Amino acid sequence: MSMCAKLINRAGPCLLLIFLGLSACNQTPKITDESVEVIDDVTLTELQKDEPHLVIIDVRPADRYRTGHLPGAINIQLPDLTPTDARFHKVKHIVVYADGPRNTLSHAAAKKLLAGGKAKVSDFRGGIEVWRKADRQLVTEP
Repeated sequence: MSMCAKLINRAGPCLLLIFLGLSACNQTPKITDESVEVIDDVTLTELQKDEPHLVIIDVRPADRYRTGHLPGAINIQLPDLTPTDARFHKVKHIVVYADGPRNTLSHAAAKKLLAGGKAKVSDFRGGIEVWRKADRQLVTEP
């Protein structure tokens, strides 16, 4: 057996452990449904007051956004939502929302942003439906 083969034979288990450890470091964390923080309208209202670097994203179609959206919200539909968007450069917290508690668009958007490396993303799962029921202000666009 050659000297190289003997060395590999002895060091094999150690090299394997080192390789596995290094490859595990390069894996991105798996984003699950439980990874997404779900917030209610009261928490969102507090965030609007207290968080200066908050971005609120309405992921509904543009026509629904124009008929009424949360104050300060921007409209980015799910296919167009990218974590590297320049508008998120200095953002500390992103909240996404859609139509209502049963609509899964906002949850999918939150997972997409988290998977893209955004640290603090919340899903306002109640969306417009809950916001309206709480008789909170909506902004309409012509």
